Amino acid sequence: MAVPDDSHTPSDQEKQLMAKETNQALGHRFGGGDYGCRPLTASVLVGASGSARSQWDRAAAPPEVTGAGLGAGPRSGARPAMEAWVRFSAQSQARERLLRAAQYACALAGAALSRAGNGSGGSAGTLSRLQHLEAHLSLGRKLLRLGGSAEALVGAQRSLHLPDPVLRFCLTLSHLNRALFLACDNILWAGKTGILPGLAMDKWSQRSFRYYLFALVVNLSRDAYEVRLLLERAEAARKRGKSPENRPQLQPDGRIQRLRLQLQLQLQLLLQVLRDNPPLLLDLLRNACDLVIPLERLGLCRSSPGIVGFCGLTSSVLSILTILHPWLKLKP
Repeated sequence: MAVPDDSHTPSDQEKQLMAKETNQALGHRFGGGDYGCRPLTASVLVGASGSARSQWDRAAAPPEVTGAGLGAGPRSGARPAMEAWVRFSAQSQARERLLRAAQYACALAGAALSRAGNGSGGSAGTLSRLQHLEAHLSLGRKLLRLGGSAEALVGAQRSLHLPDPVLRFCLTLSHLNRALFLACDNILWAGKTGILPGLAMDKWSQRSFRYYLFALVVNLSRDAYEVRLLLERAEAARKRGKSPENRPQLQPDGRIQRLRLQLQLQLQLLLQVLRDNPPLLLDLLRNACDLVIPLERLGLCRSSPGIVGFCGLTSSVLSILTILHPWLKLKP
């Protein structure tokens, strides 16, 4: 087979020199490797199909990564990108929870300081700094919650496909109210930062806390439904596990004793159900603590700033626990 476009046949010394130069060039190109060195040398010297320039281009091209490598095709980076986005979203939520815990810790500390202080200048200055820090933490949380309405709407769309009608109703309504609450919260952030200077802050604050209250009430209704289902299952299992002669006999003539015994059995069963289901217990406590905040802000239940700070701090710590340990989050 003749070498194209070359009538001169190289000698053995010229062939060795050409092979050495080719390998050196490819070593510089690939950092010391020998990708394609032998095929390129053979094709240049022997004259395989195609010109020497095309053979150089094919040999200099980096090897394709397939199967066992990073994956083949244009969709190889889709899964790492999705995992990175999920990790980022989780970290952003964790930061928001940390800011929330710090905010209500400042409120709790300020309430304790104002109760224990005697009007001294040092206490007044510390209280003022705590209040300023609380306001800045609240504004930072609003910034982190920007765009959260879209996530709540996606959650509402997913909950429409739940088979249980009660859970479907409760979760969909909860996500919708949360989306409206976050939308009002975003408008409040725009007003506090000066983007909307003429915003009626009190009106939008009342709206946001009203939607927040609706979402919490629906969440507590969902928790009560879950507790009722678990109580029914536990009661059925208890009846199946005990024979009629081993069951506690109620006195027919003691109505008060009968009622007391029934209440005692139901309370023991409730404590057992909550102890055996930590996600439900944490969700119930968190929603109950959060309920105090909108009730106090809307004027429906008057409480001291210390109670509000304690409840907010407790619910924030419980939320952080569910982020650190995902198995503690109530599903769906």
